[in-house]
Amino acid sequence: MKIIEFTLKEGFFKKTVYFSDAVNIIFSHKNSAGKTTFLRAIFYALGYPVPSTKGMKFDGMEFWMTIENNGTLYKLYRRNSFLSIDDGSNQLDYSLPTDWYEIHAKLTSCNNKDILDNLLGACYMDQEKGWTLLNRGKVIGNIPFNIEALVRGLGGKKCADELLQLEAVKRQIKKYEYMHSVAEYQEAIHEVGEDIEYDAPDEVIDRQIEVLKVEKEPITDELKQIKSILRKNKLLVDYITDMKLTVQTPAGDEIPVTQDTLVGFIDNIELLTARREMLAANLEEINRRIASLEKKKVKEERLFKVQTAIEAFDSDIKKISVDAIATQRIIDQLKREKQKLQEQIREMTKKDNGVVIELHNCISAYAKELEVDETYVEANKDYIFTNDLKSLSGTILHKVVFSFKMAYIRLIKEKTGIILPIVLDSPTGREVEHGTVEKMLQIIQRDYPKHQIIVASIYDYELKNKKIIEFKDRLFSPTDIMKIDM
Repeated sequence: MKIIEFTLKEGFFKKTVYFSDAVNIIFSHKNSAGKTTFLRAIFYALGYPVPSTKGMKFDGMEFWMTIENNGTLYKLYRRNSFLSIDDGSNQLDYSLPTDWYEIHAKLTSCNNKDILDNLLGACYMDQEKGWTLLNRGKVIGNIPFNIEALVRGLGGKKCADELLQLEAVKRQIKKYEYMHSVAEYQEAIHEVGEDIEYDAPDEVIDRQIEVLKVEKEPITDELKQIKSILRKNKLLVDYITDMKLTVQTPAGDEIPVTQDTLVGFIDNIELLTARREMLAANLEEINRRIASLEKKKVKEERLFKVQTAIEAFDSDIKKISVDAIATQRIIDQLKREKQKLQEQIREMTKKDNGVVIELHNCISAYAKELEVDETYVEANKDYIFTNDLKSLSGTILHKVVFSFKMAYIRLIKEKTGIILPIVLDSPTGREVEHGTVEKMLQIIQRDYPKHQIIVASIYDYELKNKKIIEFKDRLFSPTDIMKIDM
């Protein structure tokens, strides 16, 4: 995948950048010129839930992008949750985040969710977290990266049942932790002697309204379903009628196919119509009762003492019966079950999976080339799943993270054919020498010649076929200078 052109627009300000398919240096002499915002905007335009930067709200901007993948040009447009893709033959419209997988399956020709979920973490090193993100964590914002999921996807491993169980356990843990927090809050109220328990009249009305809303929901859903069926039935009959179909009886007579000759069609429509009218009447009555109660609530608030927000909250909390000790016992049990499932999934992921060995070999080779001592990158292939980052810091961590990311990019290309752009934000710094970063970039040019490279930095680098895109002042500054340095 290569980015050909990218345009972003905020109000009256608009900027278009044309990329080289080789090396692109997003350069400025100073920080705070919009380089990081520009890189994040690229991934936002691709459909990722990337957080905005200070002073720049992505959800209020417009983005246009042209990318190339496997010989096909895709033109993308994004505004807030709307994203469209034009591949030259068709234009498809999507809604985010609902259609995220469908969008990236189209752009990458890959349908494996474990792989799609981890592409950003493999190819993008954000200036805040990217250079410390080794094998699991947040890439940017709440976008996760998980090496186990990536290795499962690349190795074709399936742990669907175990993953569902794990998610269910995580949800249960969260619920019980909320319950335990309630118990702790109750204890705090009791300790200071603030045992407040009474019902204000508006609380009673609120409960009545909630009951009516619960009654209303299934009626509303059924009414929508019936309306949809009636609409689809009409479209179907109109379609059949336009086709002018006929059927032949045993006697040889031809009968046209219409809604009048379809057995039971009219009766079915009349039954659905009658049901729709009955549901509509019920819904109208419930809405009338809700409106009446809400009007009554306003009157009651004028007549009776209104509790402060904290008093009302304390009053409600005191009515909940929670056993703190029993709740904590359940949480501990669920956490043990969670750990057991995680270990089981990890073992299933690693078992007979050649990707683990290939990743390890690739990581070790790059680490060795960057002169990382073997004590930091252990010979055991399970090292790639390590949780121990305490022994890594400064330049060593920088080099090891680079080695991991290059291995991810290589294996993704070999196993799926996806050629990811390699995007690095502010690689120099954090106790890392300029020469070390330059060596990393030269490795990328040497080993990944088909991959587009995009680097944002206040430094220039000795690289071949580079295009320098200089941000002179601000992101939308009209004085930006662009040049190609061969």
